Amino acid sequence: MTVPAEPAARRALPLRAALSVLAVVIAAALPLVLPLFQVTLLVNVIIFAIVAVGLVLLTGILGLTSFGQAAFMGVGAYTTALLTTQAGWSPWLTLLAGFAVTGVIALILGLVTLRMQGHYLPLATIAWGISLYYTFGNTPALGGFTGLTDIPPIGVFGAALTSPRHFAYLALIALGLTGLGAQFLLSSRTGRALRALRGGPVVAEAFGVNPFALKVQVFVLSALMASLAGWLYAHSQRFVNPTPFSLQAGIEALFMTVVGGPGHVWGALLGSGLITTLREWLRGALPALIGAQGNFEVIVFGILIILTLQFARRGLWPLLDRALPAPPPAPPPGWAPCPCGPSPSRARPCWRSSGPSSSSAGCAPCPT
Repeated sequence: MTVPAEPAARRALPLRAALSVLAVVIAAALPLVLPLFQVTLLVNVIIFAIVAVGLVLLTGILGLTSFGQAAFMGVGAYTTALLTTQAGWSPWLTLLAGFAVTGVIALILGLVTLRMQGHYLPLATIAWGISLYYTFGNTPALGGFTGLTDIPPIGVFGAALTSPRHFAYLALIALGLTGLGAQFLLSSRTGRALRALRGGPVVAEAFGVNPFALKVQVFVLSALMASLAGWLYAHSQRFVNPTPFSLQAGIEALFMTVVGGPGHVWGALLGSGLITTLREWLRGALPALIGAQGNFEVIVFGILIILTLQFARRGLWPLLDRALPAPPPAPPPGWAPCPCGPSPSRARPCWRSSGPSSSSAGCAPCPT
């Protein structure tokens, strides 16, 4: 028999809910109070956080390493750039078109590459990431390496989002929907199958899912998130060229995921904010400190990744999460809290079946 959850655990949910509301309020206020340059930087943080959310599902949860997510971001960006400038489409229609084009490309690549094991899969993602990058740069219709200009702004209820402050709210809404969608997915039966699949296909098959089909579906979903980020990027910059969608950009997106916390959805935002802000600061500080021009921030990022893998392998988000009281464990599906009496040997609640024939004698053992 066990005792109910401790008071600290009962207070954890209201505390976490209050902090979540506070985070939303702060996020809504940032575009209004930050200087214009920092608002633009905030938009870039949000855009790459959306890419990192997809990598949380693909790499952090499923265990499939991909260096080519920036290429999918480029597919979404170039689709909207081409259709809005050459065909006069509405940006909202090009968002759907970008999803369609990206989904088809990701499905084909997933069917071809996701059966690979070990180091062959990351090498394959590098290969098609480079291929898409040079496709962007060597296609005359896409402007070559010069890119496409004069991309029209996104309109909302007849108002064009030409100001970074206004565009930041659209990006925040996109990130919120993406993050909440990923969170709900991981809380569902499919999410539990995803976590089980990382342990091997036999465990996942116990959930009644096809392991390969599930890998392809998550691969396509993460590509669609990158496409959404590319759509936002194209209309925030009003200009695209292949550089932001190179292999280096794909590696940086993976850095963001690893540093923030590959197993945590909101760790993507933390990693994106840290890497993007640090990169902008180091680009100005290191050349002035060293007295020479160069991409010295890449060296710092390499050291940061090594330190993270050595001392915080689960990323930085779990370190922040650990400072808050843990919420009480959720009951398994179809179970309810067990009305057991006190026991000094247990400090967490147990559960019993919530069916009509259930009784306290059917309590499941408490987690240790």
